[in-house]
Amino acid sequence: MKKIIIGIVIVIIMVAIGWYCRFILGLASQIAAPEVSTLDKEISWEKEHGLWGNYDSYEKEEYTVKGYKDYELHVTLVKNPVETDKYVIISHGFKSNRYGAVKYVDSYMDLGFNCIIYDLRDHGENEKTALSLGQFESEDLEKLIEDSYSRYGNIKLGLHGESMGAATSLMVLAKKPKVDFVVADCGFSNLYDLLHAAYDVAKVGTVLPSVNIAMKLRYGYDMKKTSPKDALVGNEIPICFIHGEADTFILPENSEVNKAATAGYSELHLVPDAAHARSREVLGEAEYRSIISNFLDNIDFK
Repeated sequence: MKKIIIGIVIVIIMVAIGWYCRFILGLASQIAAPEVSTLDKEISWEKEHGLWGNYDSYEKEEYTVKGYKDYELHVTLVKNPVETDKYVIISHGFKSNRYGAVKYVDSYMDLGFNCIIYDLRDHGENEKTALSLGQFESEDLEKLIEDSYSRYGNIKLGLHGESMGAATSLMVLAKKPKVDFVVADCGFSNLYDLLHAAYDVAKVGTVLPSVNIAMKLRYGYDMKKTSPKDALVGNEIPICFIHGEADTFILPENSEVNKAATAGYSELHLVPDAAHARSREVLGEAEYRSIISNFLDNIDFK
């Protein structure tokens, strides 16, 4: 009888361990291998929210760029109707794709820029792979920056990012790329800290260390190192931070932490009533463009 009881206990423990492992791997896959939006869905969303603007009227060129470890990125150059040497690379958010960056194109067109939009790894037309919300993506962005100079010559180049794209645009600064400015809209300061707060709200905060172990073993990265605030230490490239005051997904405090971390000129604009990644929508194109325009004037960008 004693042996039977012991056997039952062992089986229960093994089942519990198996369930826990599946649960942890499921949480890890939600981060590193999520279901992402299609190009068509992103186009529809942008149009339904009045954010598509004049995109269809611009001349475009599509191409691919080899990113980190030769991972292929799908890229679109949106050409300004007026000849200009000013370019901006716009990085979209989590689960979106390059068409999620279209909401920012009109503002930069009016400011005299050509716009480079692209699918971040695992998104859009790119092949499926593990995403890291900033680590691998910043390596890709560094390659895209290098390609832009190789392709377009002696240009002036800025970065603009939304959410994950903002984190990516900030993390690449640790590599000291040749860029003139960054606009970071609703980015986080550290991925592990962000998830810790979210898991605490969901009453599952104790599992995060296990999720991070799973991330290291299965996807090859430590979430604690997806850390824009650490990448900004010693940075002197000017940064304009924008964040919705009503953002409950990535709290505005994240931009405050990032602003405090950078050594160079920076601004922080908090947008009343704007939820996550909705500052452009709440402000409208003209007012959002005004924030960027004033920032560029403040850093004497010509």
